[in-house]
Amino acid sequence: MPRFLLLALPLLVVLAALYNLALELLGLQPDLGPLVGWRDGASGLPGGWIVATWCLEALALTALFLLVDGRGGWRWLNGLLTGWIAWVFRGPLLVMTVVGFAGLARRPWWQLSFRWFVLYTVAGLGLGLLARASGLERGGGRRAAARARPDAPAVASQDAPAVAPPPERPVVASASGAPVGSRASSPTERGETVP
Repeated sequence: MPRFLLLALPLLVVLAALYNLALELLGLQPDLGPLVGWRDGASGLPGGWIVATWCLEALALTALFLLVDGRGGWRWLNGLLTGWIAWVFRGPLLVMTVVGFAGLARRPWWQLSFRWFVLYTVAGLGLGLLARASGLERGGGRRAAARARPDAPAVASQDAPAVAPPPERPVVASASGAPVGSRASSPTERGETVP
């Protein structure tokens, strides 16, 4: 999992940066001034805040992917589900909040919401493909720890129930020397003649 996290977090931050750069270059970013009360001449949020929000978003999206993917299924589908779940909060719910409470025009925010849908779809697919390529194991926790330590007691998988071996019974010898309860405990079974 560490390899997956080391690759997933920078991937998502780079995707967010490229997405926002494309919006700025194409002039598709809506005006945030009325939303946050900027004054004339203000250039926007400080760069550090923007990068910090990208990092927080990447961490949250990766954690959500790990939760969804831990249940099994196809990785690419789990990635899509992760992206779409996150988009619900970043897209429609955010737009309804901005339009409803701030009283801003709906159209640019809904357009941005659908652009976010594309971003989150690509990010989710990227997480799914990265999980497969990095060899991310499912069902970590106790099973992964048991595999890492060979001297640890075995932990049953979810597919097969654990079956304990029968308890060993003490071996008691009979007068003839054969163990009691063994197949050869009677004289006739041992091939001896009985007088």
